[in-house]
Amino acid sequence: MLLHARYAAPYRLRLERVEVAVPTMGRELAGLRIGYFTDPHLGPMTTSDDVERGLSLLFSADPDLLLIGGDLICESPRYAPQAAEILGRYATRAPLGAFSVLGNHDIANNGPRLTGLLEEQEIRVLRNESAPVAFGGIELWIVGIDDALLGCPDANLAFSAVPDGKPSLVLWHEPDWAEEAAHAGAFMMLAGHSHGGQVRLPKLGAISAPNGGRRFVAGLNRVNGLAIYTSRGAGIYRPPVRFRCAPEVTLITLV
Repeated sequence: MLLHARYAAPYRLRLERVEVAVPTMGRELAGLRIGYFTDPHLGPMTTSDDVERGLSLLFSADPDLLLIGGDLICESPRYAPQAAEILGRYATRAPLGAFSVLGNHDIANNGPRLTGLLEEQEIRVLRNESAPVAFGGIELWIVGIDDALLGCPDANLAFSAVPDGKPSLVLWHEPDWAEEAAHAGAFMMLAGHSHGGQVRLPKLGAISAPNGGRRFVAGLNRVNGLAIYTSRGAGIYRPPVRFRCAPEVTLITLV
């Protein structure tokens, strides 16, 4: 069991399919397919081949838009070029483009450098910023809030350019401040960070989760009218084990 949790389970990715209802003001967005990829932690425990396998699995579902939730690298900035190159190749396959936020590990390993490398690959990095995506004749605003642990998150600044009454979706690495996204009027938030706890026991669930990922540890939850989805992540971090908590990539379909 221990060998499986260390050497097999962390690399058996699943494609999770999730449906989220759009608000009345955004019903034209129904049918949009969002590929969500987060927490690969490219580094000593997750290789570039592992990241490639995860993105290949995600793009087998033909997403229209790629959203990236942070913690792309860990342990050293030297992994940033590899992460950006792989993500860039798949970003070109998303008809509506790609957007990312940074996670705490990205910021700890030279966040500005990683940001520059991602943007060279035409992946827009949102740090308290927003950008529109056109689909179904209307705009969906992608709002990226800076990392809550090592960044300078400012939800008001992030939403400042979103026109009143327009549908918005929040990318925020840590899930536990979802009320701020709900208060600002978003209908959905995508997060990661927790890895689902990595180890989940029957009836007990996750036995541990990091600061910022303890309230909404995994899956689809709702808070104040906001749908928040927390991915279990595509990679692992210390301790490098998974038990009853498979890594994932996620296809979110708006309905």
